[in-house]
Amino acid sequence: MASEDKTSTYEETVSRTTSEPEGETTIEERSITTTPSGDVETHKVKSVTTPEEESVSEKAREAGRSLKDLVYSLGKKTKEVTEEKARELKAQSVDMRATSDARDIQHLGDDVERLVTVFEDTMTEIRKEPYDEQEKLLVGYKRLLEEQINVINARLDMAKRLKPGA
Repeated sequence: MASEDKTSTYEETVSRTTSEPEGETTIEERSITTTPSGDVETHKVKSVTTPEEESVSEKAREAGRSLKDLVYSLGKKTKEVTEEKARELKAQSVDMRATSDARDIQHLGDDVERLVTVFEDTMTEIRKEPYDEQEKLLVGYKRLLEEQINVINARLDMAKRLKPGA
């Protein structure tokens, strides 16, 4: 490319960029190396940003914000649904456990009714005593019940160890 061709191309570029409407401008520097002479030429080029480009850029930012809001709201909704399902499952498991406990108690039959009657009668008799005496009786009754629970736990452990296949 001849030197005259380079100058005319450069002048055309400069005239085009200055004749277009002024907007936000940025200056870019480009280096072009010519192989034969090894000289480096630097040209300054003005880039004009049009209102259409700004509009597209703003739309892209708005779309990004909308996407971010959508992801945030989806995450929040997912968390709420998960917590609700967890509460429902917990309630179901408590109901199932209560049903299972009731079934186990029914297997004991009349013995449970007698135990409950003895407990209620004992508590009624303790209430008839003066408060100082009630305190002593309730502490003693509590110790008795705790010992009975220990016996039950020991028997339960023994039954688990002796169970066939264990």
